[in-house]
Amino acid sequence: MDVTSTDLTGALARFVSTLDLADVPSDVKADARRLLLDSVGCILAAARTRMAPIVHGLAEFLGDGNAASIAGRKQRASLAGAVYANGRLANCMDLDETFPVGHHFGAGAVVAALALAELRKATGSRFLQALIAGYELGGRVASACGAHIFSKAGSVSHFSVSTVLAAAGVGIQLEAQDEVWARQTLGIAGSNTPLPSMWPGKSMDLPDSKYQDAGWAVLAGLFAARSATLGATGLSAIFDGERSLIKMCGTDCFDRDALVGDLGSRWMLPDITYKPWPTCRWMHQPLTALVAAASKAKIDPQQIESILIGTNVLVSGPRFCNPKPRTWVSRQYSFPHAVAMVLLGIPVGPAWLDDATDDLQYVKELREKVRVEPWDVANDYRSRIVRGQLRNMPARITILMRDGTRLATETDFALGDPWKSDTAYGDEHVIEKFRVVSGLSKARADQVIHAILNIEAQPDVEPIVSVLRDPGEVFGR
Repeated sequence: MDVTSTDLTGALARFVSTLDLADVPSDVKADARRLLLDSVGCILAAARTRMAPIVHGLAEFLGDGNAASIAGRKQRASLAGAVYANGRLANCMDLDETFPVGHHFGAGAVVAALALAELRKATGSRFLQALIAGYELGGRVASACGAHIFSKAGSVSHFSVSTVLAAAGVGIQLEAQDEVWARQTLGIAGSNTPLPSMWPGKSMDLPDSKYQDAGWAVLAGLFAARSATLGATGLSAIFDGERSLIKMCGTDCFDRDALVGDLGSRWMLPDITYKPWPTCRWMHQPLTALVAAASKAKIDPQQIESILIGTNVLVSGPRFCNPKPRTWVSRQYSFPHAVAMVLLGIPVGPAWLDDATDDLQYVKELREKVRVEPWDVANDYRSRIVRGQLRNMPARITILMRDGTRLATETDFALGDPWKSDTAYGDEHVIEKFRVVSGLSKARADQVIHAILNIEAQPDVEPIVSVLRDPGEVFGR
C-alpha cells in the first residue's frame, strides 16, 4: 500500500473485506487462537462478579431473542443483548489483553465474532478469519491514534474508537461485505463511535463505566456493519482529510504508515500483551518485578516492613498510590491493592476485586506498607518507543523485611509482553491463566481449550459458546 494514497478509507475497506485465512501466517493464527482463549476466560471470570446481574438486565433491556449466548445465562438472548453483555463482561475486570498503545479492543473483536458466528452458524475457520480481520483493523486504528499520552494538549483521551472498529471489521467479514459496503460500514462505525473519555481525571473512586463501555462500543461496531448490509450509507472517507476520524481523536502526529502501511505483511496480533493480573497493563512491569523479588526468599507478609515501587510518572498518580480503594474498579488501579493480592496469594479472578477481600484486616494492613515513587530511569520510556508502542517500561521494587533483609529487583518488561522469550505468553501460559480465571472444572476446561486451539476444524462455534450458557459451570455449582 502506498502510504501517500489519499484513499486511506478505501485501503482499509479493501484489506478487511478481502482478508483470507489462507493468506494469514501460521504464527498470527496462533496468536488469534490464544486471544480467543484468553478472552473467553475473562468473560467467564467476570460472570462471577457484581457486573453480571447488571449486564444481564441490560441485555434484556435491549430486547428478547434467541440469537446468541451470554455468559452465566441458560437462555440465549438477542444479538444486541449478547454482544453488549459479553463485551462489557470481557473488559470490566481489566484482565483482558492490551495492545501496546494502551488500547483494549481484542476481547471486543472476540465477542463480536462469537455472537455473529453463532447466529450465522459460521464454521470455525470462518470465525477465525473474521476475528483476525477485526483485530487487525482495531490494531491499525489504535496504532494511528497512538497512546493517549501523546494526544494534543488540552484534548481528551479516546479508548473506544479501536473497539468499535475492531467489531466493525468482524461484521464486515461475517456479513460477507465487499469493498464498497465495507467502506460504508467504516463510515457508520466511525460516526457512531462514543465521545472521547474524561478518564484521566482526578477521581479516586473510579466508576464501573471506566475508560469505555466496551459492550456499547462492540455493539456500535456491529450495528454499523448490519446497517451497511441493509443498505445504509456512512461517511465514506472517514479516515481521510483534515477532519478524519484519527485526527478528531486528538492524536498529536498522524502517521499514515501506522494506519495502512504494509497491510497484509505487518500484522498487529503478534504485538498482543496478556495480563497475568486484573490491573492496568502499565502496572504490570512493577508487579513483574515484585514476583521476581518475592521469589528470592520465603516471605511472611506480616514480617514486611515496607515495599517501595519505582515507576514512571504515568502510574505514579493518586489513583495508583491509593491504599484504600473503595470501588472494585479503583482496586484495578491501586498498586497497594495489587501488591497485597500478589503477596497474599489471592487467586487471580473475582476475589481480587471483591468487597469481601477488601474488608480483610490483613489486606488493609499490607496495603498501607506500599509506597510508589517516580523513578528517573522509568521516565525515559519515550526514548524506547517502537512504532508508537510503549514496550520497554522500566520498573523496580524493593521489599524491606523487619529483620533488615532487602529484596530488590528491576525489570524492563512485564510478564505477557511478546518481545522477550522470558516474558512472552505461549499456549501453555494462556491455558494456565484460563484454568485459573474461568472457574471451570478440569474436564470442562479441557473441552473448551481443545475446541479453541482447534477452532479451524470446528463446524461451528457451539463447543465454545455452550460453556457460556452453563451457569452450573460458570458459577461452580
